[in-house]
Amino acid sequence: MLFLQSNGVSTSHATKIFKTYGEQSIAVVKENPYRLADDIWGIGFKTADTIAEKLGVKKDAPVRLRSGLLYTLSRLSEEGHCYATKEQLCESAEGMLETTREKILPILAEMERTGDVIVEDEAIYLPPFHVAELSVTHKIRSLLDSPIEDFSAGENLDGAPKKEESQVAYNKIQLEAIRTGLSSRFMVLTGGPGTGKTTTILGLIKAYHASGREVLCAAPTGRAAKRMSEATGMEARTIHRLLEFKPPQGYQRNGQYPLKGDVLILDECSMIDLLLMHNLLKAIPDTMSVIMVGDTDQLPSVGPGNILSDLIESKTVPVVRLKHIFRQAQGSRIIMNAHRIHQGRPIDTTNGTSSDFFFIESSSAEDALEKLIHLVSTRLPRYYGADPVRDIQVLTPMQRGVVGAAHLNRMLQERLNPFSERQDKQSLTRAGIEYRLHDKVMQIRNDYDKEVFNGDIGTITSVSSEDQELTITFEGREVTYERSELDELVLAYAITIHKSQGSEYPIVVLPLMMSHFVLLQRNLLYTAVTRARKTLVLIGERKAVSYAIRNQRPNERNTKVDERLKGNKGD
Repeated sequence: MLFLQSNGVSTSHATKIFKTYGEQSIAVVKENPYRLADDIWGIGFKTADTIAEKLGVKKDAPVRLRSGLLYTLSRLSEEGHCYATKEQLCESAEGMLETTREKILPILAEMERTGDVIVEDEAIYLPPFHVAELSVTHKIRSLLDSPIEDFSAGENLDGAPKKEESQVAYNKIQLEAIRTGLSSRFMVLTGGPGTGKTTTILGLIKAYHASGREVLCAAPTGRAAKRMSEATGMEARTIHRLLEFKPPQGYQRNGQYPLKGDVLILDECSMIDLLLMHNLLKAIPDTMSVIMVGDTDQLPSVGPGNILSDLIESKTVPVVRLKHIFRQAQGSRIIMNAHRIHQGRPIDTTNGTSSDFFFIESSSAEDALEKLIHLVSTRLPRYYGADPVRDIQVLTPMQRGVVGAAHLNRMLQERLNPFSERQDKQSLTRAGIEYRLHDKVMQIRNDYDKEVFNGDIGTITSVSSEDQELTITFEGREVTYERSELDELVLAYAITIHKSQGSEYPIVVLPLMMSHFVLLQRNLLYTAVTRARKTLVLIGERKAVSYAIRNQRPNERNTKVDERLKGNKGD
C-alpha cells in the first residue's frame, strides 16, 4: 500500500490492485503499470499512465503507445463503434498520447502482427469485435438457409386467436407478421408505441403453441424481461439468465450445449449489442426460429454495434413493420406525441386535466430545477397518490449541469430522503457520493458475481458503518456491497435517458434545456417520452424541444454487419 500510494495510487485503487495481484502487486506494477488498465475495472489508461509517469516510463515507450492505442479503440467501442478507421484511430491517439503518427504506425503494425488488433482494409478491430461480427453474420445466414416446416397456411394459422375467442381483431400487417413468423427461421418485428407489437407477440405465441412448438421468451435487461412476462403471461428471462451465465466460466449455453426449444422471441432488441448477440446466437441450434422485436427509432444499444438497424438495413432477413396506431392508443397524448417526434413534427403541448402529457415552460435551468423538485416531492404524489421514489422517475439527457443527473440526485436525495436530527446517520460515502439508508440506487456495470447488471435499480435496505458495507434490495433479492465496491453504484432518483432503455415507469419527469444541446436529438427525446406508462411531465424550453425534434443525426456507428449479411464483406 505504501509503494502504491507513494506512486500516486488512491487507497481504493490500491485495495483493488492488491485484491487482483496479491503479493505480486509491486512486481506487476513495476514491470508494466498499463496492465492495471487491462485487468482491473475502475482503473483506466489515464490512471495507469499517471503511475507509469511516476515510475519513469517515457512518453514514447512502446508499452505506453500500445496501451494507449488499445485504450483508444476501447473508448471508440464505448461510443458504439465495432472498429476504428486508421484515420480515426491515429487522430484520436495522437492527441491523447501527445505523440506523432510516425511513432504510432510501427506500433500498430506490430500489434497487427501479434494479433492485438485485426486489420481489414481500413478497419482496425479489437479481436473480440471482429470475431463477433463474422460469427453473428455467419449464424444468421445459417439460420436463414435452414429448412422449416411451413406452418403459414391452412389449418395451422387457425392457431392464431380469432376475435370471438380472445376479443382480439388482428389487422392485415399483424396477420402478415404471424404468417411470416410461422414460416421463417429468423424475423424482425418492429414498430412504435401503440402499433400492437405486444398483441402481435401474443398472436405469434398462440399460433406457435397451436402448431406444437415450444416457445422461449427473453429480453436484454431484468426490467424488460419482467415487462415481457407481465404482457405475455409466460416466463421471460434476461438473455444472461437464458444463457446460464456463471462467473468466471461465462455462458454455459453455447454451440456445444445449445438452448432447447423451437422458437425464441426476443423483446427490446434495440438494446442488444454486438457481443451479446454473438453469445446468444452461439447457443441457438439451426432448428430454432428467432423473432426479434424492437423499435429502431429508440436509442441504439449502449454497447458497440447497431444490430437491429443493421438487420433491417441489410434487407436479407424478413422484416414486418407495424405502422397503424390503434384507436385506444390514439387517446394517449404520450403515444401521439411520440409519433409526432418520430415524424419530426411539433408536439401537442395543450395541457388538460384528462391529458397524460404535460409541458411546463421554464426559462432557466435553475427555474426548471425548482419546478422539478416541487413536482416530484409534492405536486405529483399529491395529485396521483403516487410514491415519489417508487412511482416517479426523473430522466435527463446528461450527467452534468444544474439539471443533470448528478446534481438532481443530490437535490432529490435531500428532499426525498433527508436525515432527521434525531436519526442515526446510517450512510457510507464514496467518491463524494453519500449512500443513505432507503436511497434509490442504480448499478452501472455488469457484476456477474453478484448477478446484478448495468441499469438495475434497487433500494438500500441496511447500512453497516462497522463493517463498511451496505445491503441493496433488487426486485426482492438482497445484495451486499463493500465500501470499495460502491463505485459500481450511483443514486437513481434521476438517471440519464440512455440508462432508461428497456424500462417503463408510471410517471416520468423530463427536464429539457438548451444547455443539453450537445445531446439533444430526436431519438433521445423519443426514447424518453416512450418510457412513461401513465404520465409524462416535460419541463423546459420550447426551443430545446424543437431543436431535439429537428435534430435527426443518424446513429453513425462503424459496423460491417449489414455489409457482411449482404455478402459484400468476407465470411
